[in-house]
Amino acid sequence: MRWDPYQLYAGGEFDAFWSGHLADGSRKLLFIVGRGFDARAAMVPQRILGRGKVAALHGWVLHYQNGQPNSAQAQQRIDANAAAFQHIFGSGLTEIDVHMRGAGNSHATSRNTRRAVTRRDELVQYTDVIVDISAMPRTIGLTAIAQLIALLDEFAFRGGPSINLHVVVAESVVADKRLTAGSLSDTVTSLSGFSGQLTAESTINLPRVWFPVLGEGQSARLERIRDELDPDEICPTIPFPSRDPRRGDRLIEEYRQLLFDDFRVEPANILYASEYNPFEAYRQIYGAISRYRDSLSDLGGCKVYVSPLSSKLLSVGALLACYDHKSDSAGPDRVNVGIPYVESVSYGEPSDAVDPGIDVYSLWVRGDWEK
Repeated sequence: MRWDPYQLYAGGEFDAFWSGHLADGSRKLLFIVGRGFDARAAMVPQRILGRGKVAALHGWVLHYQNGQPNSAQAQQRIDANAAAFQHIFGSGLTEIDVHMRGAGNSHATSRNTRRAVTRRDELVQYTDVIVDISAMPRTIGLTAIAQLIALLDEFAFRGGPSINLHVVVAESVVADKRLTAGSLSDTVTSLSGFSGQLTAESTINLPRVWFPVLGEGQSARLERIRDELDPDEICPTIPFPSRDPRRGDRLIEEYRQLLFDDFRVEPANILYASEYNPFEAYRQIYGAISRYRDSLSDLGGCKVYVSPLSSKLLSVGALLACYDHKSDSAGPDRVNVGIPYVESVSYGEPSDAVDPGIDVYSLWVRGDWEK
């Protein structure tokens, strides 16, 4: 397991880590942020840069466009965040368009995000790349993280610099609940590089195991993904422990009919993953995938699908589990891993309120600490 042990900093540890990391003023930082309407968009870069001096500072602002008009309220928030980024990064700011639709109105979010961050000649100039997923749609944030791990690993493997990759987030389950989807796509799509060989003829008979990582209000997504996958086993993943100790119980109650009556889920299949420690969630999901791989080895193995429908932190933990199983670090018995998701086509009206319960987290995903 690549991320065991791990490096995670939250609350006061967040500030202490970044104060130490920036202490000598030699760091060359690249922030990758989302140009959206979320009130948390500029919070984390401001906090990090308040901890010390840097030798160089640039910001890639991913400007995602889904072809839908923004409401006046949403546009006002987007403009305010854009102004905040301009103030933070100044002449070091680069806007990068990410078109969420392709030819024939097809879904291209993940593919175009992967292309947007694949700028090898620019990436090698930095000591630290910081992906702030606070205001990014899930597909964009997870794709960017996966692609950057692969790119930075490639640089080091070929004898180039070992660049640090950090994932940061202003996490608020309450704020994420407020950002409800106005409408969902009719199509289930997969993260680029994580198809799980769903339609491959050579693996058509392998058992399919699905891990939906649950959050509130996801019934429509769950039904669409389940219909697409037609899984043999379903292992709902519940956030526990959680800041709200009753959250897991409420989720089970919310999905009781869907999971136990419609999907025929066995209660013993329920998995619990920490809401506020993505590396613990990674460990739980990684271990569960390994157990299915081993138990089904006599049948030729299995195909595994993980749908991140919960908090940003849990989603990152799920991604790392999938990435690790897909990579060489999983050994010769790698599993076909997919990350199916249903994207939002539009959102409800944004709120200007900033949740006072927001927690900031910093995950050091690759770099110096691995040596």
